Amino acid sequence: MIKFSIKAGLATAAIYYVREQGIWRNSDEAIEASNKIKSAVKPYVDEVKAQIPIEMPKIPETDNICQTAQQYWNLGVRATFSFLVHLPDYSKEYANKGADALLGNQEVANLFNSFTSSESSKPVTKQQ
Repeated sequence: MIKFSIKAGLATAAIYYVREQGIWRNSDEAIEASNKIKSAVKPYVDEVKAQIPIEMPKIPETDNICQTAQQYWNLGVRATFSFLVHLPDYSKEYANKGADALLGNQEVANLFNSFTSSESSKPVTKQQ
């Protein structure tokens, strides 16, 4: 419980800090706040990098990250609409597979046949 409380407190403090710095405001203020946070954190990151014996790969530039995020977003939108276009075909295919699997079960087939045979033996009456 203490471990969870510490984690929740750190997460809350981090969210509060970035909110106070302006990350969640309009884009100009968010960019300014992001640069401000980067410059404030840079000495600590450099200190940690000096203590780690493994060399870390270079982080991509912001422009490259934005372009990559935009490409992934577009791929996600295309995949979503492709799925929606093919949804009727997928639904029909899986409904047929499900019906075949159900009718392949002898007990279900007997139950289904009992309903169809009892309905066909009943006289048809005209409803008014």
